[in-house]
Amino acid sequence: MAPHPTSADAAPDAVSDGVPADDSSLSSQDLAFRARALAQAHALTEAGLRYRAWRIEHDRPQHPIPELSTWAATAFLTGYCIRCVEESWPPVSPQRPGPEEHADDNFEMWHRRASDFANALPTDTRSTLLDHRVVVAAIDDVIAREIDKRTEHVKEQVPESEWSRFQDFVGWWVVHGYSIRAVER
Repeated sequence: MAPHPTSADAAPDAVSDGVPADDSSLSSQDLAFRARALAQAHALTEAGLRYRAWRIEHDRPQHPIPELSTWAATAFLTGYCIRCVEESWPPVSPQRPGPEEHADDNFEMWHRRASDFANALPTDTRSTLLDHRVVVAAIDDVIAREIDKRTEHVKEQVPESEWSRFQDFVGWWVVHGYSIRAVER
C-alpha cells in the first residue's frame, strides 16, 4: 500500500493545533469537520461513484473481513470530500480547476495518476489548493478518526501483528479518495 502522509511528514513549522496559516484558510480541524459533514451527503460525482465501486470490487477478494469494503468506501469518500471542500473554499484563485468532470471511465489510468499524486502529496506543497500543512493535518485527522471509529468493532478481529496494516489500509483509502478527486478534475 502507498504510504499516507502523517504529521511527522509535515514541515517543522506545520500547523499543529489546527490554527490556520492565514485568515483566508481553514484550520485543519475545520477542514476535516467540513469534509466529514460533506461526506454525509455522499458528495461523489457520478464518475467518482463509479470509480469507487470499481476499486472496491477490485480489492474485495483481498479483504479478510467483509466490513473492510464498507470502511474503505467511507474512508475514500471522506478523503474525496477534503478535496471538495478545498475546491469550494474562498477566495477562489484563477488556477483552481473548473467545474467540468472527467468523462472517461479509464479507471486503471485514474488509479495510476492518483497513486502518483498520493506518493507526491507529503512533500509537494503545490499539490494542495489550500495551505499544504493544513491539508496534510486535516488528512491526518480524518485518518485518525476513521481508525478510531473502527477500533471498537474490529480490534478483537485484527491480530496485533496486523494492526499497523489495518491503519495503513484506512489511511490509504482516505488519501486515495483525496487523490482521485484531484485527478478527476
